[in-house]
Amino acid sequence: MERRNKKKLGLTTVIFIALVLGTALGLMMHYWIPSGYVRDQFIINGVFYVLGNGFLRAMRMLVVPLVFCSIVCGTMSIGDTKKLGKVGVKTLAFYMVTTAMAITVALAIGNLINPGRNLDMSAIQVVETTVAEAKPFADVLLDIIPINPIGALAEGNMLQVIFFALIVGIILAAQGDRASTVIDFFAQGIIL
Repeated sequence: MERRNKKKLGLTTVIFIALVLGTALGLMMHYWIPSGYVRDQFIINGVFYVLGNGFLRAMRMLVVPLVFCSIVCGTMSIGDTKKLGKVGVKTLAFYMVTTAMAITVALAIGNLINPGRNLDMSAIQVVETTVAEAKPFADVLLDIIPINPIGALAEGNMLQVIFFALIVGIILAAQGDRASTVIDFFAQGIIL
């Protein structure tokens, strides 16, 4: 028997191929398949809606466990609590900076493309809104510490997840070999 050396496609290549095929399918659906119940309700609002939103939900489902396991393992691998404090502060600062950058980019793009520019506002009902009062800085800092860490994980509150992961990592690093089973569990969470 001859063994053929088949080169396996990388994940990036598979994602790019899927992107091109999805674009081609979308263009075919838009231009070549007539509008009607089958295209609009069954395919677009049925099959594609379920597949697309299912994929997005699956990605969102993976974010919190991956971040949590990564931070726990990173914290455990550093070991020294002095270095750990620096890493924790840098992690929180990085999260704050990237969040501020995301907000800035979103506002800049919103101002650039001006969504709703041609919207007829006369048909829209005006509702009075109230703006919440800003929290004191001490409360903002206290909100980083989760009252219920499982609730923070379930809600995806990333600052609280990061804080909790750092605490778990510090505790596991202090335990050393006595916590090897738990350490292996979190290490396997990253590999998945």
